Amino acid sequence: MMSACGVMCSDCPAYRGTDRGPAHQRQVAEAWHRIYGLNEPPANIACGGCLGPDEDLFHTMGRCRARRCCLEKGLRSCAECAEVACPALEQAQAVWDSVPALASRLSAADFDRYARPYCAHRERLAAARAARRSPPSPGEA
Repeated sequence: MMSACGVMCSDCPAYRGTDRGPAHQRQVAEAWHRIYGLNEPPANIACGGCLGPDEDLFHTMGRCRARRCCLEKGLRSCAECAEVACPALEQAQAVWDSVPALASRLSAADFDRYARPYCAHRERLAAARAARRSPPSPGEA
């Protein structure tokens, strides 16, 4: 599942964190503190995905204007929007732009688990937008 701005919600360690259990939530809270400096109690490591209901959302995502815009327009992501130069989308994507640089200071396992879901968001969204605008190839229609 992709977020409004192109992050892979379904690969985020907070996605369905409650279902994964308290040990998982504690491990993620500790890692996020070590990596990102976040001070989240383990119980907060839970999210139903960017475009889910507010009560199922990781609390910091509630302020995302791109998410709110998609919800208001009934879109599954910004890839479905006709507006290309969108300040709300740019602001949402900018949050994740520095994450790939973490590869130089994290173990490969930590990077894969706690950073990779937030990487390539711009490319992922651009590919989804291009796929939406491409005509179906013969036999797909």
